[in-house]
Amino acid sequence: MTLHLALAVSALAGSAILLFAAVARPVALVALVASALEVAMAFGVLRIHAAGVPLGLVLGLVLAVTGLLAWLRSTAKTAITAASVVALVGVLQVLVAVQQSRM
Repeated sequence: MTLHLALAVSALAGSAILLFAAVARPVALVALVASALEVAMAFGVLRIHAAGVPLGLVLGLVLAVTGLLAWLRSTAKTAITAASVVALVGVLQVLVAVQQSRM
């Protein structure tokens, strides 16, 4: 299991926990869709290409923003932890995408 796959699966698990914790369902649903796309792309099931826009950057930004919003709205320990995982995975994906675009 690669690090990219492990991060994508952890973001998927975190966003699913956020959805079932009923913290902010629309935000959690967006995070769940973004992380599901990321997992499908990591497993090679889905291939999406966008011209001129790194998809890792877009999905990373979506995960980071939705994780931050869910973290700000949650009060339970489980939801805070799940939101932190989603936000951290998103920030790491953004940093990797920015570093790759500089090369």
